[in-house]
Amino acid sequence: MAEFCEACAAELGNPYGDFRDMVAEGEVTLVLCEGCGAIYVDPQGNCVSKDCLKAGQPGHGRPINDGSKY
Repeated sequence: MAEFCEACAAELGNPYGDFRDMVAEGEVTLVLCEGCGAIYVDPQGNCVSKDCLKAGQPGHGRPINDGSKY
């Protein structure tokens, strides 16, 4: 089954991505998004990797929230 970050899900017309609430606030985790490749996501499921396959496109490579451990 394909899984998508928030930005890739929105591009496909889905209201939510698949990676929400996987980590605590201020943390990131490594996931495999079908659109971006291997990326880090924040607690809201946003792509925070600057080197994802869709880097530079809206919603990809977003800044990590203030207070992050990373």
